[in-house]
Amino acid sequence: MASISSLGIGSGLDTETMLAQIKAGEQTRLSPYTALQTSYKSKVSSWGQISAALSALQKPTKSLTNDAFNTLKVSSNTAFTATATSDARADTHSVTVEKLATAHKIKTDAQKSQGSQDTQLGETTSGNSRTVTITQTVKQEDGTDKQVTMEVELKDDETSLSQIAKAINRKDGGVSASVQRTDDGYQLVLSSKTTGTDGEMTVSVSGDAKLDGVLNSNVMDVVSKAEDAKLTVDGSTYTRSSNNISDILDGITLSLNAVSKQGEPAEQLTLTQDTSAIKTTVQDFVKAYNALMTLTTNASKYVPYDASSISDDQTATTNAQNGALMGDSTLRGMISEVRSSVNGMYGESDSDYSALADLGIKIDAATGQMTLDEKKLDEAIADNPNDVASMFTGKGEDVPGLANTLNDIITKYVGDTDTKTDGIIKTSTKTLTEQSEQMQKQIDKTQRLIDASVERYRVQFQNLDTTMSKLNSMSSQLSAILTSLG
Repeated sequence: MASISSLGIGSGLDTETMLAQIKAGEQTRLSPYTALQTSYKSKVSSWGQISAALSALQKPTKSLTNDAFNTLKVSSNTAFTATATSDARADTHSVTVEKLATAHKIKTDAQKSQGSQDTQLGETTSGNSRTVTITQTVKQEDGTDKQVTMEVELKDDETSLSQIAKAINRKDGGVSASVQRTDDGYQLVLSSKTTGTDGEMTVSVSGDAKLDGVLNSNVMDVVSKAEDAKLTVDGSTYTRSSNNISDILDGITLSLNAVSKQGEPAEQLTLTQDTSAIKTTVQDFVKAYNALMTLTTNASKYVPYDASSISDDQTATTNAQNGALMGDSTLRGMISEVRSSVNGMYGESDSDYSALADLGIKIDAATGQMTLDEKKLDEAIADNPNDVASMFTGKGEDVPGLANTLNDIITKYVGDTDTKTDGIIKTSTKTLTEQSEQMQKQIDKTQRLIDASVERYRVQFQNLDTTMSKLNSMSSQLSAILTSLG
């Protein structure tokens, strides 16, 4: 007998549809688990967005604890340029550049190259090598001098100017080499990578008197001397090996460009407070804070279920428009702490600027959103930037500022990479992720049970088809016999 290839053929019943309906019914057993897993994943995603928003808010908040109030405008000067860090202070300095630091540079006599950069200039030593020794005097941090030596081994067929330059550069030491063509021939030029007397070179060759007659600092020409920079700052003279100097004025790096013109007065380096940095940072703070409030509002949103359209036999369920973290106690606590901090009073008790409202920042009591009156902020900064700074930075540990207080709250929730501590959010999302993984295990287990149950029904239906097919065949045979007898 031919095998049955489709359910229902033997029995004449639509068992294929019946099996599909049974399978659909069985799949509903997964709904509670998938709903929980979706909820966990939504919460993890929502916390991830809030964590990112907190980190974005922390950037201007940290700036308001220091950098925003210590940003300086630096004057433009001719003989030098200056850059300032937050350690610098507003002031004026008199600067005169008397000498620039130069790197030691020497060259071989072009006529000794024999008209080619590839001519071997050393002796033939039957396989023995010679050594080029380049020595520099480098000043240590403790002020003492140290001799630094670079040795370059050369074989008999490696004594051309081109090969010597390549061998020196392969060492990647404190000296670079190049070959230059002149009207008189080729010359090897050695340049110290360090400016000032620290980079002064002496060169000699051992094991090859002929090459030493070419490549020795005693017979080489000086292109530029190793000289230190010399400058006068506020009446005091300083000598440095580099043209980039950061150890004279706190938080200021001087980059020397040219020698000051003789007979002219010293240039004035002027550093003034850049109040525009304060305004920009406050604007960024308001923007980041509002973005955080928008996220937390959406995450905690509650929308009542509209039961007017459901029938008597249906049950009202949670509205799908609710926020993923609706009713979450951790979120409520975080919002409460953040909003309390920005609504607090800070700075000196007798100051005109002790709250955000004094700077033109209004906070909506319902939404928590901030609105900034830039004109009022400009007036506050122009009137007393120090009091504005005190409101954000505080006065020591006993009188915390708004920025310090808020930064501590943010760190509490997002953690601190410097101290390698986890915040509350990471702990919460870790738990949610573990719960989601447990739900996945339960879903997989339930799915296996469903598949087994559906398979049992399929086998039963198949057996029914086989049995009915046999009965139908017997019925047809009996009918045929009865017909023939009649």
